[in-house]
Amino acid sequence: MRAIRMHAFGGPEVLVEERVPLPTPELGQLVIEVAYCGICRHDLLTRAGAFPAISLPLTLGHQVSGRVVEVGPEVEGFAVGDRVMTMIYTGCGACPSCQAGNDALCVRTRPQFLGEDRDGGYAQFVAVEARVTVPLPDAVSLPEAAIATCTLGTAYHAIATRGALQAGETVAITGASGGVGVHAVRIARMLGATVVGIVSSEEKARPVEEAGADHVLVSPTRTFARELRGRLGRQVDLVADVVGAPTLRESLHAVRPGGRIVVVGNVEGKEVSIPPAYLILKEVALLGTKSCTTGEMTALLDAVASGELTAEVTDVVLLSDARGVHEDMEAGRGSGRSVLAVAGG
Repeated sequence: MRAIRMHAFGGPEVLVEERVPLPTPELGQLVIEVAYCGICRHDLLTRAGAFPAISLPLTLGHQVSGRVVEVGPEVEGFAVGDRVMTMIYTGCGACPSCQAGNDALCVRTRPQFLGEDRDGGYAQFVAVEARVTVPLPDAVSLPEAAIATCTLGTAYHAIATRGALQAGETVAITGASGGVGVHAVRIARMLGATVVGIVSSEEKARPVEEAGADHVLVSPTRTFARELRGRLGRQVDLVADVVGAPTLRESLHAVRPGGRIVVVGNVEGKEVSIPPAYLILKEVALLGTKSCTTGEMTALLDAVASGELTAEVTDVVLLSDARGVHEDMEAGRGSGRSVLAVAGG
C-alpha cells in the first residue's frame, strides 16, 4: 500500500511516499481503509523530533476515518463496510481507565499514540483496536469524522469535563482561530458561556467571530490580560489555553481568583516557568487535559449528526500533498483544520 513515511526527524522534506506491506489485524483489531486523515500541529512536532523516543521509520496520522475492511479475532460489534473513526490513544484495555473508555489515562502501561507509537493514517490502511474505534452516525461525513477527535473531542474534554464550564460563566480561549480553538468556541457557546477568543492577528479574527465568539481580542504580543479585563470589566472564570508556553503566564493573569486554567496544547513544545504565588494567592486551579473518552466522542458525533455542533474541515488535500500541508502550517499559512483524502468517500 501507499504510505507517507519518515525515516528521520526534521523538516517537511523528511516525509516521503513509499510502498509498505498491508497491515493484518491482530487479536481484537480491525483493519480500516483510510478515507481521510486529519493533520494537526502535533504531527509537526512529532516530525520535527519533539518526542525523540519515537521509533523510526514511522507513518504519521492520529485522526482517521474510513471503512472496516477486515475484522480480527474476538472482535464483536463491527462488520466489513462499517463507517468508523479512530480514537487517538490505545491503552491496556483492562485497567479501570480503559474500561471506562479513557485509554489516554491507562494506568498499567503507557498509552500508545496512533501515528507516533504505531503507524497511523498517512496511509491507505491502518490497523487499530476495535474498542478504540467509534461507529459513525449516517449524518456525519467521513471528512468531519477525521477531525472530530482532535478538535471537538479535545475541546469538549478540556472545557466541559476538566474545566467544568457552566452556563453563564465566561471563558477565554487562546489560539482561538486554530482547529481546536474554533471548535472550543462552538462548544463553549453550546454550553451557554460567554466566549472570548484570543488571536495573534487581524486576519485570524474572522473565523472566531463566525464560530460565535462574543468578543475577539487581537494580541500579536500575546499580552492580552489587561485588555481582556478592560473590555469585560472583570477577569474570566476559565481559560482554555490552546497555545501553551507562549501564553500560559498571561492566562494566569487573565483568570479570576478561584478560577481555572486548562492547558489544552503547547504548539511550540517549549517549557515555561510559573511562579507558585500565582496559584497560591489567587487559588487558581491549573489543569491538564489529554484526550476525550469514547463516551464523550459518541455524544459529540450525535451532536454533529443533529446539527447542534459543526466539525469544520477547512481544506481537503491529496495524500501525496502531506508535505505541502506541513510546509504551509509551519509558515503560518491558513487556519482551521486540514485533512488528507486517501480513499475519500
